[in-house]
Formats: sequence, C-alpha cells, structure tokens
Amino acid sequence: MKFASALAIGVAMLAPSFTIPARSATGMTAMQYYLGTWSCTGGTIGKPPGHATLTYTMNGNVLQDWIRAPKGYVQSSALTYDSKNDRYVSAGVANTNHWFVSYTTLSGNTETSVDHASSGTLVHGITVRTSSTTFTYTGYPALSAGKPDFKATCRKS
Repeated sequence: MKFASALAIGVAMLAPSFTIPARSATGMTAMQYYLGTWSCTGGTIGKPPGHATLTYTMNGNVLQDWIRAPKGYVQSSALTYDSKNDRYVSAGVANTNHWFVSYTTLSGNTETSVDHASSGTLVHGITVRTSSTTFTYTGYPALSAGKPDFKATCRKS
C-alpha cells in the first residue's frame, strides 16, 4: 500500500510471529489484516521520526485508509483487488496536493508496491506484516533504487 507517500511516518525488526493463510486469503480477505487503528512512527531516513495515526475501514470490497499526522497532514486512499491481474490497485490524495496511483502484490507476509505519484517519479515500497499487530513500511525514491529513503513501523492500537 502507498502508506508512506509524503507522510512524516515503515525492514522487519521482528521475525514473523504469525503467518498469513497460504493463498487462501486472497483478494480483499487478505486486507482485513489492516482493519482498525494503527499508531505509526518513522519518516525520512536521517531525520527525526514523526508520528501518525492510520485508520482502515472496509466498505464492500474497498479498503479505505486515513493517515493523520502532526501539523494537519491528512492523506486518504482506497484499495481494491484486481483478480484478473492478481494484484491490488489503489489511489490516494493528501491535503498537500500530493496524489498517487499504485499497484501492489502480496506474497506471504510481504506486499510490494509500485507507485506513480504527483512527483512524476515511479517509486516503490515494501510492507512487511511482522506480526498480527505490527507492520513495517520501507519506501524507495525510485523504482530501481536499492537504498530506502523512508521507514516506518505501525502498531495496532
């Protein structure tokens, strides 16, 4: 998911303590993991970490999230499953005039996303579900980048 776009908010620090059901949890069933409210800490690597609240709800087959961070930052996105291409698609906007369109694949407890953002650069991110109550997000500044520029960890509230 493009949770990190422009957010002052993220590689797995814990060995996975749970497993996602083997490919039986596909489509939107696999995204029920996120439902609820999460407290997140992280941000641009090399800068002091920020804090944010991330809330997920499901409406039919659409997962919607809201990110709220200090200084009034708000971001919202919606995600659904593209069964024809076996991937998730999402679009989001922030109150900073930032927008993105993404596709994400899920393999085990790892989600890999490719994002086209308002910056004009294709970027990518990796979300790892490290437990039933914790996930990390690592963002990369370009599709071919090997060095991340953003990391955050979220814990279910």
